[in-house]
Amino acid sequence: MSDYRKVITRPGEVLDYETVFEENPYLRTGVPEKMGKSEKLEYTTAVYENGITYNKRAYVYLPYCYDPEDKERKYNVLYFQHGNTCEPAMFAVGGNKYMFDMLFDSGELDPCIIVFISYYMDPMRDAEIRTQSGGAEAGDGWTPGLPGNFDKEIVHDIIPAVELKYNTYLTDASPEGIKATRDHRAMAGYSRGGAWTWRMLHYGFEYFRWFCPTSGGISCDKFMPMPPGSVPSPVITDQERIDYVLEPIKAHPELPFFIYAGSGGVRDSLALRTQIKNLTEQDGFSYGPDPTKNNIYYSISDYYHTDYLVPYYFWNYLKILFKL
Repeated sequence: MSDYRKVITRPGEVLDYETVFEENPYLRTGVPEKMGKSEKLEYTTAVYENGITYNKRAYVYLPYCYDPEDKERKYNVLYFQHGNTCEPAMFAVGGNKYMFDMLFDSGELDPCIIVFISYYMDPMRDAEIRTQSGGAEAGDGWTPGLPGNFDKEIVHDIIPAVELKYNTYLTDASPEGIKATRDHRAMAGYSRGGAWTWRMLHYGFEYFRWFCPTSGGISCDKFMPMPPGSVPSPVITDQERIDYVLEPIKAHPELPFFIYAGSGGVRDSLALRTQIKNLTEQDGFSYGPDPTKNNIYYSISDYYHTDYLVPYYFWNYLKILFKL
């Protein structure tokens, strides 16, 4: 297997898809010495074309070194969308939070702000149906009759609410101001959230430079049945997936980007691996871990399919994200 720190290729050339996935060794050391904190952030959104203003919440993880009074130090922001049946608080509070503390405790990774968001309109109100099937009301296109406008919610409501409150690079929350700070903003997601990350690349390419879809393939706005098995799954061709990703890239050839995809286990690695391979064979892609030379990369773990392993993927992603 190749050492991802050494893999540099020419555009379109791929040396090895079985790239190294590294466990965070500090997770074995127990309680972190440097602890961040999480804050609940409430906001409203009215982007769903139904006349309803929704009251929603996100959770903002602030690394140990974050000082609200230190306006000189600016932080990059990583937005994370959970998978089917989950909700944001599972990462930001409780026993899982220490794994995010362990990302930065050693000093090996540059601290950033992590924002846990949700396509569910009210994941706590709809907890029963959400946890049983994932079929709770959601804004990512899975709910019949509700437009998949979650990308608009992120850009128009979530980004301004987060990045104007905390010490980030954003000072102007207009669309042009958000576009101007895209270098400092990443979108990641797991499983259904990974599929959403591809959708965010398609619709929000001008607002994000970094994309980390994990264990979720390119769905091309064709959604799996909800609940699963209720109707046949949609057929999506390889060319449709390629065109879906290439559309915003071709529309904005002046904008640099980086895709770092990951997956684990027999269940979900093969399909995404094929999709990444197909993309790297297109003009304009360069496979490798150096964002100053490359723009797409992929790693495979041997983990089973669960959102609780997301911090392990972050350990790998954050060695590359924002490195300019």
